[in-house]
Amino acid sequence: MEQFYYAIIRISYVLLTISLIIAISKYNSTTKNEKWYIYYIIFIFFIELTSYIISFTETKNNSFMYPVYIAGEFFTVTGIFIKKLSLSKYSFIATGILTLFFLTADRFLIQYNNDYSKAISNLIMISLIAYSLIQNIKVIIGQNRFLLLDKMFFFYFLISVFIFLLQSQLISFPIETFYNIWIINNIMVVILYTIIIKTFLSLKK
Repeated sequence: MEQFYYAIIRISYVLLTISLIIAISKYNSTTKNEKWYIYYIIFIFFIELTSYIISFTETKNNSFMYPVYIAGEFFTVTGIFIKKLSLSKYSFIATGILTLFFLTADRFLIQYNNDYSKAISNLIMISLIAYSLIQNIKVIIGQNRFLLLDKMFFFYFLISVFIFLLQSQLISFPIETFYNIWIINNIMVVILYTIIIKTFLSLKK
């Protein structure tokens, strides 16, 4: 089970790299609003690359990256759907304030757990994505070239919110249960990156 766990992680790294290369190559084929999907991919790649490099250092402690990951993921994903839904600039102000909160909350709130930020940010993203999908029903599906990816975002964040809520308790679980739970998350990541690749490959100028 442990070997399968690490194999899935390695596959996800390969797919993320391919996603980045293809997304950037399709940059001119995307609209101004769609470019936010590319910003998301670039950010996730940066986080994963940094964490991977840190794993080879003496400390191997990448815990400080966690709030950065939560805040950056939240800002880029909400940015995608704020643009898609043509919400006002005040929405960006609100999401910017929340992003700063997620980035710094553990520094000024006593006994604050960043898992709370992950849960809150995921719930907000899920709500925003769900609203976007509902609005999409009112238009011609062909007009949304990223509809499949949007649906995958919804399921991915919906499942991950439960996984990350359990994160602090995983240590007390049997090792097989620990790996099973994280394998589910990693498989979802692999599917997400696969759909990202498929979506960008299908884009035409």
